[in-house]
Amino acid sequence: MALKIIETPKKTTAWSTKQCIIVAIISLVLGTAIFILAYVGMYQNSGIGGFNQPILSFIIENRDFNITNVMKIITVITNPLSFAAVIFVIAFIWAVCKREIWRPILLAGAMGIATVIFTLLKAFIMNARPAQTNMILPFELDYSFPSGHTIGITVFLLVLGYLMCSRHSSGIRSFGWITITIIGVSIVATSRLYLGYHWLTDVFASIGLGLIILAFTIFIDRLVVRRFKN
Repeated sequence: MALKIIETPKKTTAWSTKQCIIVAIISLVLGTAIFILAYVGMYQNSGIGGFNQPILSFIIENRDFNITNVMKIITVITNPLSFAAVIFVIAFIWAVCKREIWRPILLAGAMGIATVIFTLLKAFIMNARPAQTNMILPFELDYSFPSGHTIGITVFLLVLGYLMCSRHSSGIRSFGWITITIIGVSIVATSRLYLGYHWLTDVFASIGLGLIILAFTIFIDRLVVRRFKN
């Protein structure tokens, strides 16, 4: 008599409010610390800021033609304004296809807030970019601190990952979220440094801001979800 083997599907569970708040608090504290260290380093040229020029000099001495072309493609794809526009379109398609509104709004809203924040900070802080002689064409002439490309990819990957994992959590999914975020942010941040458009403190500040935006996104999400449940 043949035996029929029935595989039990892997269970996925939603994060509890407590788990979400813990993640938000960790993200807020870590993001704030990173941003402060980056800002102080930029302003006083100490700490992280002490590595700004050495890293730029190292990159310039070790540039490669093929790598340069790849980095150019990455920086074009993640251009802050066009990247944000693409995410808004993705959020709209998500809302229509999945017939839900809240998560797409959170994703689009986080990207919009990130765009506003880095634009205002650039205009307020007015930190100069590396000299044009260090840049790969085309030159970027606006202010440096923080990196718009880096905050864009950071917020996108962090918030999208949270929205996916918090509703249907599993160890593999959470590990994948963290891994993809680290790789994606590292690639974009490195491309900005490699092309000579930013200092190390610029990309670190953007990562910190991305974590802060994630924290507030989680707080808002939990408040709304809890209200609807009540």
